Parts: sequence; structure tokens; C-alpha cells
Amino acid sequence: MVLHSSIFSNLSTNNNFEVKGYDIGDTFPAEKFDLIIHMAARGLIRKSIEMPYEYFEDDLSLTLKFLEKARKDNSDFVFPTSGSIAKPTNPYSLSKVQSEEWINLYRELYHIRAYILKFFNIYGPGSQKGAVFLFTKAALNKEEAIVYGDGNHKRDYFYIGDMKKVIGLILDRKIKPGDYQIGTGVKTSVNDLIDIVKTITGNDLKVKHQPYILDEAEELSASNPLIKDYTSLNEGIRSVVEYIQQAGL
Repeated sequence: MVLHSSIFSNLSTNNNFEVKGYDIGDTFPAEKFDLIIHMAARGLIRKSIEMPYEYFEDDLSLTLKFLEKARKDNSDFVFPTSGSIAKPTNPYSLSKVQSEEWINLYRELYHIRAYILKFFNIYGPGSQKGAVFLFTKAALNKEEAIVYGDGNHKRDYFYIGDMKKVIGLILDRKIKPGDYQIGTGVKTSVNDLIDIVKTITGNDLKVKHQPYILDEAEELSASNPLIKDYTSLNEGIRSVVEYIQQAGL
């Protein structure tokens, strides 16, 4: 098994599997794996506009490398993508769409056993990007937070700690290869998220509004989430507060 994300620490404690980690820049692994969980990628939309070729190399090209390894080694393949991508508007989203197309081609031509996990706003300890982390950090440090748009757009926030449930279903063969939505199905506006952060931290949060860099949908959430017993947003934010305080961020 090979992967890169904060779920590595959760899986590496499972005695039923030998877990190997891989990060961007590491030597490509030569050994065979029963399961490849490919979560190594660049993930910032704004950066992808500045660095299109680097995003091609570390997103689409790297995905194809692991996909080909899975084909040759007869490994199961797990690939994360965004549940919000319809029409690509930047190099990051284009790489995700094209990666899915390659995976579907490998499914048809080589019958590869692939799981495509469509993520909706993953957050939690260990992650230092995204609205939940940025707003919580700003509130704790009494800094200003940037909100793109008017804050009324709604998103679905999924706690990273629940990813081990998702991977557990795959490891235990409780779900078949296919496409799955990894979210909660609960829509929370950015303004409501800010109010929750202020309540949990006990601090006010100054907000600066800026126009969207790219067009965004008003509402995005999982319509058929795989996990039903998910961590609540309030509980998840409390864990983020603890992580930020312990890390001294």
C-alpha cells in the first residue's frame, strides 16, 4: 500500500497491513502493493494558475504513473478527486477531470479495480489550508480572514478523521470498486461557518471580502454520501482548534 496524507498515521497502526508512505519528490516505489491509495498531489487552485506545468507533473502525470503501476502489479487503485468539478477552469481541476478519464479508460481496457472518491471540502488536524483551518487560525490569532464573494455560498465540510472509515470499507471489501461521494450532505454557508468558528473559539473574526478569482457554484454538497455516521462540523472545528494550539500556529 502506498499513500500520502494524514490518514497514513491512522492506517500504519493497523497490524493487518504493511503501510508504506510516498510523498511528491520521493523515489518512485519499486515494490508491489495490494492497494495503492494515491493522494499525493498539489491542491491549490490559485497556485495551479501560476504553475501549470508543475501541476501537470505532480497531478496528472503522477496519477498516470501510479495507475500504470496498479495495472502491472494487479493492485486495487484509490484516487481522490473533487466533488465540485464540472467544467475545468484551471490546471488543478483539469488534471482531476483528465485523471478520471484515464482511470475510466483503464477500467475499460484493463479491468483495473479502481475507486474514485469525490471529496467535498476535507478539513481537520494536519491540514493547513481550506476555509475551516484559515478561519479558525485567524480567530485564534485575532487576524483578518479573507472571504471570496458575499459568504452566502454553501459548502459540504467533511472531517479528515472520518477518512479512515472510508478506507476501512475498501480494505475490508465492504464496497465494490466504483465512484463514491465523500461528504456529509449538509450544506453550510461560509457566513454560518464563520459564526460557528467565532462561537467555538470565543473570539471575534474580522472578515475582508474579495471578489471570486474564478466563478464558483452557489451550493455544493454530496447528494449521496458514502459515510452516514460522520463527525459534526462543530466537533471537527474543536479538533482543529486543538491542533492549531498544540502546533503553535
